[in-house]
Amino acid sequence: MLGDLTVRSGRVKRAKRLATRSFRAESGEFLAEGPQAVREALIEGLARDVFATPEAFERHSDLPPLDSGDAEWHLVDEEVLTHIADAVHPQGIVARCVQVRYELDVVLADDPQLIVVCAAIRDPGNAGSVIRAADAAGADAVIFAGDSVDPWNPKAVRASVGSVFHVPVVIERDVLG
Repeated sequence: MLGDLTVRSGRVKRAKRLATRSFRAESGEFLAEGPQAVREALIEGLARDVFATPEAFERHSDLPPLDSGDAEWHLVDEEVLTHIADAVHPQGIVARCVQVRYELDVVLADDPQLIVVCAAIRDPGNAGSVIRAADAAGADAVIFAGDSVDPWNPKAVRASVGSVFHVPVVIERDVLG
């Protein structure tokens, strides 16, 4: 299985394109990097492709089995993993995942008890930290309002440490309109 994919492979190119906001919006997909985020993506059934180096695969043997869910596993070399990953020092495992899109009116119709609203938040690391804190606090949703950073940005997803899979995320440019 190792060596089947190169940086020129279609799957690898698609995963690499998820670094751009426009392709994430168009495809409805995003990248989850690191063992915790990938684990949560697999548990929630949102991972479609998992790319891992043999070392990372062995080191994280507690991840759900290869034959569970819809995800296809690909053992890749360090060059391919580094090409896909956004992190400067990737942890050896990345998943291409499906976004779950929530609409504001649907979230509000469920009579939520706690909603976190981020107005024009610009830093992806802060966005991910807010998602993580909202998850820990038991929030019913996180709303990114105004001209906020894309919460599916690889840095935001990484900073959420898997919480992006637990709490509904709403992107709403105009919450008052």
